[in-house]
Amino acid sequence: MAQASFANARQFTAKAADLSRALFAVIAEDVRTWDVFRWAVIVLCALNVFALLSLTGSIRSGIAALSQEESGGIEQLARVTKEIADTRASLTQAIGEMRSGLQGDVAKLNAKVDAPLQQAATASPLPAASPRPLPAASPRPSAKRGPRWPW
Repeated sequence: MAQASFANARQFTAKAADLSRALFAVIAEDVRTWDVFRWAVIVLCALNVFALLSLTGSIRSGIAALSQEESGGIEQLARVTKEIADTRASLTQAIGEMRSGLQGDVAKLNAKVDAPLQQAATASPLPAASPRPLPAASPRPSAKRGPRWPW
């Protein structure tokens, strides 16, 4: 059985070799008939492949550089976050100081406005209003006018 499988393997190898020779012969015949244009296209395609391979290498190095910068980016993010927190604290403090100063100014202004009003109120008190009875309502003339109108 081992000899049969070995013989099958030899037949397969011989058939594969014959097929590859026949395929190579067809390709070689076709290549011999190519003109300059087709060769130029082949060369340009090969140059494109080499350019893409070199770009792939530069892209990989760029990705590696970005991953190294990412660790620096974390430090930069922490620094920026600290600066934002410091700015927020200083703004909060400045707004608080402005608010307290404004409240003091408003209190002074209210005191200036209230002082003359209180002096005027204590100097001449207004007489108390006495309730007056309302006059009796007179009946309205009717909308209908009789034959003796205007009397």
